[in-house]
Amino acid sequence: MEEKVKNNYVLGVLGALIGAFVGSIPWILMYVYGNMMYSLLAILIVLCSYYGYKITKAKIDRKLPVILSITSFVAITVTMFLIIPVCLMMKEGLTVSLESIQALYQYDEFFGAIIGDYVIALLFCVLVISGIIVNLNKQLKEGVDAKDIKLMSQDLGNQVVSNEDIEKVKGIFDRNNALDKHSAVSKDTIMQDLEKEFGEEKAKKVFDYLKAQQVIKKKSGNYYFSEKAQKSSLYRYGLSGIKIFIIVMVIAVIIAGAIILANLNSSNNDHLPIDNNQTQRSDVYELGVGNLKFQSPENMIILTKEEAEYYFGEDIANLYNCLMVSDDFETMLMGLIQEKVDELANYDAKGYLESVIDNDSVEIKEQSIEGNTFYYAEESYKSTNGSEYNTMACVGEVDNKFICILLDYPKGNSINLADFISK
Repeated sequence: MEEKVKNNYVLGVLGALIGAFVGSIPWILMYVYGNMMYSLLAILIVLCSYYGYKITKAKIDRKLPVILSITSFVAITVTMFLIIPVCLMMKEGLTVSLESIQALYQYDEFFGAIIGDYVIALLFCVLVISGIIVNLNKQLKEGVDAKDIKLMSQDLGNQVVSNEDIEKVKGIFDRNNALDKHSAVSKDTIMQDLEKEFGEEKAKKVFDYLKAQQVIKKKSGNYYFSEKAQKSSLYRYGLSGIKIFIIVMVIAVIIAGAIILANLNSSNNDHLPIDNNQTQRSDVYELGVGNLKFQSPENMIILTKEEAEYYFGEDIANLYNCLMVSDDFETMLMGLIQEKVDELANYDAKGYLESVIDNDSVEIKEQSIEGNTFYYAEESYKSTNGSEYNTMACVGEVDNKFICILLDYPKGNSINLADFISK
Protein backbone atom coordinates (compact mmCIF):
# COMPACT_ATOMS: atom_id res chain seq x y z
CA MET A 1 0.00 0.00 0.00
CA GLU A 2 2.85 2.38 0.92
CA GLU A 3 4.57 1.65 -2.38
CA LYS A 4 1.38 2.49 -4.28
CA VAL A 5 1.16 5.92 -2.61
CA LYS A 6 4.81 6.56 -3.37
CA ASN A 7 4.34 5.69 -7.04
CA ASN A 8 1.32 7.97 -7.21
CA TYR A 9 3.42 10.85 -5.91
CA VAL A 10 6.09 10.22 -8.52
CA LEU A 11 3.52 10.08 -11.31
CA GLY A 12 1.85 13.18 -9.90
CA VAL A 13 5.11 15.14 -9.88
CA LEU A 14 5.73 14.21 -13.53
CA GLY A 15 2.19 15.26 -14.44
CA ALA A 16 2.57 18.53 -12.55
CA LEU A 17 5.89 19.26 -14.27
CA ILE A 18 4.49 18.54 -17.73
CA GLY A 19 1.44 20.67 -16.95
CA ALA A 20 3.67 23.53 -15.78
CA PHE A 21 5.61 23.54 -19.07
CA VAL A 22 2.37 23.38 -21.06
CA GLY A 23 1.15 26.38 -19.08
CA SER A 24 4.31 28.29 -19.99
CA ILE A 25 3.54 28.18 -23.74
CA PRO A 26 1.29 31.32 -23.84
CA TRP A 27 3.90 33.17 -21.76
CA ILE A 28 6.70 32.16 -24.16
CA LEU A 29 4.72 33.12 -27.26
CA MET A 30 3.79 36.52 -25.84
CA TYR A 31 7.35 37.21 -24.69
CA VAL A 32 9.10 36.10 -27.89
CA TYR A 33 6.62 37.00 -30.62
CA GLY A 34 4.47 39.63 -28.94
CA ASN A 35 7.48 41.51 -27.56
CA MET A 36 5.63 41.79 -24.24
CA MET A 37 6.36 40.55 -20.74
CA TYR A 38 2.94 39.70 -19.32
CA SER A 39 3.96 38.34 -15.92
CA LEU A 40 0.33 37.55 -15.14
CA LEU A 41 0.55 34.76 -17.73
CA ALA A 42 2.98 33.02 -15.39
CA ILE A 43 -0.08 32.28 -13.24
CA LEU A 44 -1.11 29.76 -15.94
CA ILE A 45 2.00 27.77 -15.07
CA VAL A 46 0.73 27.19 -11.53
CA LEU A 47 -2.81 26.37 -12.67
CA CYS A 48 -1.69 23.94 -15.38
CA SER A 49 0.73 22.32 -12.93
CA TYR A 50 -2.21 21.62 -10.61
CA TYR A 51 -4.35 20.10 -13.34
CA GLY A 52 -1.38 18.09 -14.65
CA TYR A 53 -1.07 16.60 -11.17
CA LYS A 54 -4.80 15.98 -10.87
CA ILE A 55 -5.01 14.16 -14.23
CA THR A 56 -2.62 11.49 -12.92
CA LYS A 57 -5.09 10.79 -10.08
CA ALA A 58 -2.21 11.07 -7.62
CA LYS A 59 -2.99 11.49 -3.95
CA ILE A 60 -4.07 15.02 -2.99
CA ASP A 61 -2.88 15.98 0.47
CA ARG A 62 -0.70 18.59 2.22
CA LYS A 63 2.25 17.67 0.01
CA LEU A 64 0.48 19.05 -3.08
CA PRO A 65 1.27 22.76 -2.45
CA VAL A 66 4.95 21.84 -2.01
CA ILE A 67 4.90 19.87 -5.27
CA LEU A 68 3.20 22.74 -7.12
CA SER A 69 5.73 25.22 -5.72
CA ILE A 70 8.70 23.14 -6.85
CA THR A 71 7.36 22.27 -10.32
CA SER A 72 6.27 25.87 -10.98
CA PHE A 73 9.66 27.19 -9.87
CA VAL A 74 11.46 24.70 -12.13
CA ALA A 75 9.22 25.54 -15.10
CA ILE A 76 9.60 29.31 -14.66
CA THR A 77 13.38 29.07 -14.22
CA VAL A 78 13.95 26.78 -17.21
CA THR A 79 11.54 28.79 -19.36
CA MET A 80 13.07 32.16 -18.53
CA PHE A 81 16.75 31.23 -18.65
CA LEU A 82 16.77 28.58 -21.38
CA ILE A 83 13.63 28.24 -23.49
CA ILE A 84 12.99 31.96 -24.02
CA PRO A 85 16.63 32.81 -24.97
CA VAL A 86 16.67 29.84 -27.39
CA CYS A 87 13.39 30.99 -28.97
CA LEU A 88 14.68 34.56 -29.26
CA MET A 89 17.82 33.33 -31.02
CA MET A 90 15.82 31.13 -33.39
CA LYS A 91 13.54 34.06 -34.16
CA GLU A 92 16.58 36.12 -35.19
CA GLY A 93 17.97 33.25 -37.27
CA LEU A 94 20.98 32.72 -35.01
CA THR A 95 22.71 29.40 -34.44
CA VAL A 96 21.62 27.87 -31.16
CA SER A 97 24.36 26.23 -29.11
CA LEU A 98 25.59 26.18 -25.54
CA GLU A 99 28.35 28.63 -26.50
CA SER A 100 25.94 31.06 -28.19
CA ILE A 101 23.63 31.00 -25.15
CA GLN A 102 26.56 31.72 -22.85
CA ALA A 103 27.63 34.57 -25.14
CA LEU A 104 24.12 36.03 -25.03
CA TYR A 105 24.30 36.27 -21.24
CA GLN A 106 27.49 38.30 -21.51
CA TYR A 107 25.38 41.27 -22.60
CA ASP A 108 24.53 43.20 -19.44
CA GLU A 109 21.36 44.69 -20.91
CA PHE A 110 19.95 41.26 -21.80
CA PHE A 111 20.96 39.71 -18.48
CA GLY A 112 19.44 42.57 -16.46
CA ALA A 113 16.15 42.43 -18.40
CA ILE A 114 15.89 38.64 -17.97
CA ILE A 115 16.56 38.84 -14.23
CA GLY A 116 14.01 41.60 -13.75
CA ASP A 117 11.30 39.70 -15.64
CA TYR A 118 12.17 36.50 -13.77
CA VAL A 119 11.76 38.15 -10.36
CA ILE A 120 8.37 39.64 -11.30
CA ALA A 121 7.12 36.29 -12.65
CA LEU A 122 8.22 34.51 -9.47
CA LEU A 123 6.45 37.04 -7.27
CA PHE A 124 3.18 36.59 -9.14
CA CYS A 125 3.47 32.81 -8.80
CA VAL A 126 4.27 33.06 -5.09
CA LEU A 127 1.10 35.10 -4.68
CA VAL A 128 -1.00 32.50 -6.50
CA ILE A 129 0.59 29.53 -4.73
CA SER A 130 0.01 31.20 -1.35
CA GLY A 131 -3.70 31.42 -2.14
CA ILE A 132 -3.74 27.78 -3.30
CA ILE A 133 -2.01 26.63 -0.12
CA VAL A 134 -4.56 28.43 2.07
CA ASN A 135 -7.49 27.07 0.07
CA LEU A 136 -6.24 23.47 -0.17
CA ASN A 137 -5.39 23.29 3.51
CA LYS A 138 -8.84 24.53 4.45
CA GLN A 139 -10.56 21.99 2.19
CA LEU A 140 -8.35 19.17 3.47
CA LYS A 141 -9.14 20.13 7.07
CA GLU A 142 -12.83 20.00 6.21
CA GLY A 143 -12.44 16.48 4.80
CA VAL A 144 -13.35 17.38 1.21
CA ASP A 145 -12.85 14.41 -1.14
CA ALA A 146 -9.93 14.69 -3.56
CA LYS A 147 -12.27 14.63 -6.56
CA ASP A 148 -14.23 17.58 -5.17
CA ILE A 149 -11.28 19.80 -4.24
CA LYS A 150 -11.15 23.09 -6.16
CA LEU A 151 -8.35 25.61 -6.48
CA MET A 152 -10.63 28.48 -5.55
CA SER A 153 -13.83 27.23 -3.98
CA GLN A 154 -16.51 29.89 -4.38
CA ASP A 155 -19.11 28.00 -2.35
CA LEU A 156 -18.62 28.55 1.39
CA GLY A 157 -20.89 25.75 2.52
CA ASN A 158 -19.84 22.24 3.52
CA GLN A 159 -21.42 19.16 5.09
CA VAL A 160 -21.57 20.75 8.54
CA VAL A 161 -22.32 24.37 7.68
CA SER A 162 -24.76 24.86 4.81
CA ASN A 163 -25.23 28.02 2.78
CA GLU A 164 -28.60 28.39 4.50
CA ASP A 165 -26.82 28.32 7.88
CA ILE A 166 -24.45 31.02 6.70
CA GLU A 167 -27.37 33.24 5.69
CA LYS A 168 -28.86 32.75 9.16
CA VAL A 169 -25.56 33.78 10.73
CA LYS A 170 -25.47 36.85 8.50
CA GLY A 171 -28.99 37.72 9.65
CA ILE A 172 -27.91 37.48 13.29
CA PHE A 173 -25.00 39.84 12.71
CA ASP A 174 -27.31 42.14 10.75
CA ARG A 175 -29.79 42.30 13.65
CA ASN A 176 -26.86 43.26 15.89
CA ASN A 177 -25.76 45.89 13.35
CA ALA A 178 -22.39 44.15 12.98
CA LEU A 179 -21.81 43.95 9.23
CA ASP A 180 -18.68 46.11 9.17
CA LYS A 181 -15.58 46.69 11.28
CA HIS A 182 -16.87 49.97 12.66
CA SER A 183 -19.78 48.29 14.47
CA ALA A 184 -18.29 45.00 15.65
CA VAL A 185 -19.90 43.36 18.69
CA SER A 186 -18.69 41.02 21.43
CA LYS A 187 -18.46 37.27 20.88
CA ASP A 188 -20.78 36.63 23.83
CA THR A 189 -23.53 38.70 22.20
CA ILE A 190 -23.26 36.76 18.94
CA MET A 191 -22.92 33.36 20.58
CA GLN A 192 -26.13 33.85 22.57
CA ASP A 193 -28.08 34.38 19.36
CA LEU A 194 -26.24 31.59 17.54
CA GLU A 195 -27.00 29.10 20.33
CA LYS A 196 -30.68 30.04 20.18
CA GLU A 197 -30.64 29.38 16.42
CA PHE A 198 -28.41 26.27 16.19
CA GLY A 199 -27.90 24.91 19.69
CA GLU A 200 -24.68 25.19 21.69
CA GLU A 201 -22.58 22.54 19.89
CA LYS A 202 -23.38 23.55 16.31
CA ALA A 203 -23.22 27.27 17.16
CA LYS A 204 -19.56 26.87 18.14
CA LYS A 205 -18.79 24.86 14.98
CA VAL A 206 -20.48 27.43 12.75
CA PHE A 207 -18.69 30.35 14.43
CA ASP A 208 -15.25 28.67 14.29
CA TYR A 209 -15.73 27.62 10.67
CA LEU A 210 -16.73 31.08 9.43
CA LYS A 211 -13.94 32.64 11.48
CA ALA A 212 -11.41 30.27 9.84
CA GLN A 213 -12.85 31.24 6.45
CA GLN A 214 -12.34 34.91 7.41
CA VAL A 215 -16.03 35.64 6.93
CA ILE A 216 -16.38 36.40 10.61
CA LYS A 217 -13.60 38.89 11.30
CA LYS A 218 -12.12 40.21 14.53
CA LYS A 219 -11.75 43.91 15.24
CA SER A 220 -10.42 45.26 18.57
CA GLY A 221 -11.61 42.17 20.47
CA ASN A 222 -15.08 42.21 18.88
CA TYR A 223 -16.45 40.51 15.75
CA TYR A 224 -18.30 41.44 12.56
CA PHE A 225 -19.60 39.62 9.46
CA SER A 226 -17.82 40.46 6.18
CA GLU A 227 -20.22 40.35 3.23
CA LYS A 228 -17.30 40.82 0.83
CA ALA A 229 -15.61 37.67 2.14
CA GLN A 230 -18.91 35.75 1.92
CA LYS A 231 -19.41 36.63 -1.74
CA SER A 232 -15.83 36.42 -3.04
CA SER A 233 -13.37 33.56 -2.62
CA LEU A 234 -10.69 35.83 -4.09
CA TYR A 235 -11.33 38.32 -1.29
CA ARG A 236 -11.30 35.55 1.34
CA TYR A 237 -7.97 34.19 0.21
CA GLY A 238 -6.42 37.58 -0.43
CA LEU A 239 -5.58 37.16 -4.13
CA SER A 240 -7.44 40.28 -5.19
CA GLY A 241 -6.34 42.52 -2.34
CA ILE A 242 -5.10 45.79 -3.78
CA LYS A 243 -2.66 46.15 -0.92
CA ILE A 244 -1.01 42.82 -1.75
CA PHE A 245 -0.86 43.76 -5.42
CA ILE A 246 0.84 47.07 -4.62
CA ILE A 247 3.34 45.44 -2.28
CA VAL A 248 4.20 42.78 -4.86
CA MET A 249 4.62 45.32 -7.64
CA VAL A 250 6.72 47.70 -5.52
CA ILE A 251 9.04 44.94 -4.33
CA ALA A 252 9.35 43.58 -7.88
CA VAL A 253 10.16 47.03 -9.28
CA ILE A 254 12.75 47.71 -6.58
CA ILE A 255 14.47 44.33 -6.97
CA ALA A 256 14.41 44.42 -10.77
CA GLY A 257 15.66 48.01 -10.81
CA ALA A 258 18.44 47.23 -8.33
CA ILE A 259 19.63 44.22 -10.33
CA ILE A 260 19.62 46.14 -13.59
CA LEU A 261 21.47 49.06 -12.02
CA ALA A 262 24.06 46.72 -10.52
CA ASN A 263 24.74 45.25 -13.95
CA LEU A 264 24.92 48.68 -15.55
CA ASN A 265 27.33 49.91 -12.89
CA SER A 266 29.60 46.92 -13.40
CA SER A 267 30.02 48.05 -16.98
CA ASN A 268 30.79 51.65 -15.89
CA ASN A 269 27.63 52.93 -17.57
CA ASP A 270 25.53 55.87 -16.41
CA HIS A 271 22.22 55.11 -14.70
CA LEU A 272 20.28 56.11 -17.77
CA PRO A 273 21.09 54.51 -21.15
CA ILE A 274 19.78 57.64 -22.87
CA ASP A 275 21.94 60.75 -22.84
CA ASN A 276 20.12 63.43 -20.83
CA ASN A 277 21.64 66.13 -22.98
CA GLN A 278 20.10 64.66 -26.10
CA THR A 279 16.78 63.56 -24.59
CA GLN A 280 13.93 66.01 -24.83
CA ARG A 281 12.93 65.86 -21.19
CA SER A 282 10.18 67.68 -19.31
CA ASP A 283 10.17 68.47 -15.61
CA VAL A 284 6.36 68.30 -15.50
CA TYR A 285 3.64 65.82 -16.44
CA GLU A 286 0.21 67.28 -17.24
CA LEU A 287 -2.48 65.24 -15.47
CA GLY A 288 -5.35 66.51 -17.59
CA VAL A 289 -7.57 67.10 -14.55
CA GLY A 290 -8.05 70.35 -12.63
CA ASN A 291 -5.11 71.97 -14.45
CA LEU A 292 -2.87 69.93 -12.17
CA LYS A 293 0.50 68.45 -13.05
CA PHE A 294 3.22 66.32 -11.53
CA GLN A 295 6.45 68.25 -11.14
CA SER A 296 9.84 66.69 -10.49
CA PRO A 297 11.94 68.08 -7.61
CA GLU A 298 15.53 69.07 -8.33
CA ASN A 299 16.99 65.65 -7.55
CA MET A 300 14.42 63.66 -9.57
CA ILE A 301 13.50 63.18 -13.23
CA ILE A 302 10.35 62.07 -15.02
CA LEU A 303 11.17 59.00 -17.09
CA THR A 304 10.34 58.97 -20.76
CA LYS A 305 8.23 56.07 -22.04
CA GLU A 306 11.35 54.41 -23.44
CA GLU A 307 13.25 54.74 -20.17
CA ALA A 308 10.32 53.41 -18.12
CA GLU A 309 10.12 50.34 -20.37
CA TYR A 310 13.89 49.87 -20.18
CA TYR A 311 14.05 49.80 -16.38
CA PHE A 312 10.68 48.35 -15.38
CA GLY A 313 9.28 46.62 -18.46
CA GLU A 314 6.24 47.36 -20.60
CA ASP A 315 3.74 46.18 -17.97
CA ILE A 316 4.78 48.78 -15.42
CA ALA A 317 5.37 51.49 -18.03
CA ASN A 318 1.85 50.98 -19.39
CA LEU A 319 0.20 50.64 -15.98
CA TYR A 320 1.24 54.05 -14.62
CA ASN A 321 0.76 57.42 -16.30
CA CYS A 322 3.92 58.87 -14.76
CA LEU A 323 7.10 57.30 -13.37
CA MET A 324 9.54 59.60 -11.57
CA VAL A 325 12.85 58.52 -9.99
CA SER A 326 15.77 60.09 -8.17
CA ASP A 327 19.27 59.93 -9.66
CA ASP A 328 20.17 56.99 -7.41
CA PHE A 329 16.75 55.27 -7.86
CA GLU A 330 16.27 55.34 -4.08
CA THR A 331 13.18 57.54 -4.33
CA MET A 332 10.40 56.70 -6.78
CA LEU A 333 6.96 58.11 -7.60
CA MET A 334 4.34 56.17 -9.55
CA GLY A 335 1.28 58.17 -10.63
CA LEU A 336 -2.00 56.87 -12.00
CA ILE A 337 -5.22 58.60 -13.12
CA GLN A 338 -8.38 56.48 -12.74
CA GLU A 339 -11.91 57.25 -13.89
CA LYS A 340 -14.61 56.91 -11.22
CA VAL A 341 -16.55 54.20 -13.05
CA ASP A 342 -17.91 50.75 -12.21
CA GLU A 343 -16.82 49.69 -8.67
CA LEU A 344 -14.77 52.85 -8.17
CA ALA A 345 -17.89 54.99 -8.49
CA ASN A 346 -18.93 53.92 -4.98
CA TYR A 347 -15.85 55.41 -3.33
CA ASP A 348 -14.71 58.87 -2.39
CA ALA A 349 -10.95 59.55 -2.21
CA LYS A 350 -10.59 58.63 1.45
CA GLY A 351 -12.70 55.50 1.14
CA TYR A 352 -10.74 54.34 -1.89
CA LEU A 353 -7.46 54.79 -0.02
CA GLU A 354 -8.81 52.84 2.96
CA SER A 355 -9.82 49.98 0.67
CA VAL A 356 -6.34 49.96 -0.85
CA ILE A 357 -4.32 49.84 2.35
CA ASP A 358 -6.85 47.73 4.33
CA ASN A 359 -4.85 48.27 7.53
CA ASP A 360 -6.65 49.72 10.53
CA SER A 361 -3.41 50.57 12.33
CA VAL A 362 -2.26 52.96 9.59
CA GLU A 363 -3.27 56.58 10.12
CA ILE A 364 -5.01 58.32 7.22
CA LYS A 365 -3.85 61.92 6.92
CA GLU A 366 -4.98 64.69 4.61
CA GLN A 367 -3.28 67.59 2.90
CA SER A 368 -4.69 70.46 0.85
CA ILE A 369 -2.75 71.03 -2.39
CA GLU A 370 -3.79 73.67 -4.93
CA GLY A 371 -7.29 73.76 -3.43
CA ASN A 372 -7.78 69.99 -3.57
CA THR A 373 -7.76 67.53 -0.66
CA PHE A 374 -5.41 64.57 -0.89
CA TYR A 375 -5.52 61.65 1.59
CA TYR A 376 -2.37 59.70 2.28
CA ALA A 377 -0.98 56.94 4.52
CA GLU A 378 2.60 55.83 5.17
CA GLU A 379 3.97 52.39 5.96
CA SER A 380 7.54 51.15 6.51
CA TYR A 381 9.27 48.00 5.26
CA LYS A 382 12.74 46.49 4.94
CA SER A 383 14.30 45.64 1.59
CA THR A 384 16.08 42.36 0.95
CA ASN A 385 19.44 43.95 1.88
CA GLY A 386 18.09 45.22 5.20
CA SER A 387 17.64 48.87 4.19
CA GLU A 388 14.54 50.58 5.57
CA TYR A 389 12.06 52.37 3.30
CA ASN A 390 8.72 54.15 3.56
CA THR A 391 5.84 53.68 1.17
CA MET A 392 3.27 56.47 0.92
CA ALA A 393 -0.05 55.75 -0.79
CA CYS A 394 -2.05 58.85 -1.73
CA VAL A 395 -5.46 59.43 -3.36
CA GLY A 396 -7.14 62.67 -4.38
CA GLU A 397 -10.39 63.24 -6.27
CA VAL A 398 -10.51 65.90 -8.98
CA ASP A 399 -13.06 66.28 -11.81
CA ASN A 400 -14.63 62.89 -11.00
CA LYS A 401 -11.28 61.16 -11.35
CA PHE A 402 -8.91 59.67 -8.82
CA ILE A 403 -5.30 60.86 -8.76
CA CYS A 404 -3.42 57.91 -7.25
CA ILE A 405 0.19 58.26 -6.12
CA LEU A 406 2.59 55.68 -4.73
CA LEU A 407 5.84 57.09 -3.29
CA ASP A 408 8.74 54.89 -2.24
CA TYR A 409 11.70 56.48 -0.43
CA PRO A 410 14.39 55.79 2.20
CA LYS A 411 13.17 55.91 5.78
CA GLY A 412 14.23 59.13 7.46
CA ASN A 413 13.89 61.26 4.35
CA SER A 414 11.38 64.08 4.46
CA ILE A 415 8.69 63.91 1.75
CA ASN A 416 6.05 66.56 1.08
CA LEU A 417 3.30 65.80 -1.44
CA ALA A 418 3.11 69.47 -2.39
CA ASP A 419 6.63 69.15 -3.88
CA PHE A 420 5.25 66.83 -6.52
CA ILE A 421 1.89 68.42 -7.43
CA SER A 422 1.30 71.92 -8.78
CA LYS A 423 -0.83 73.94 -11.21
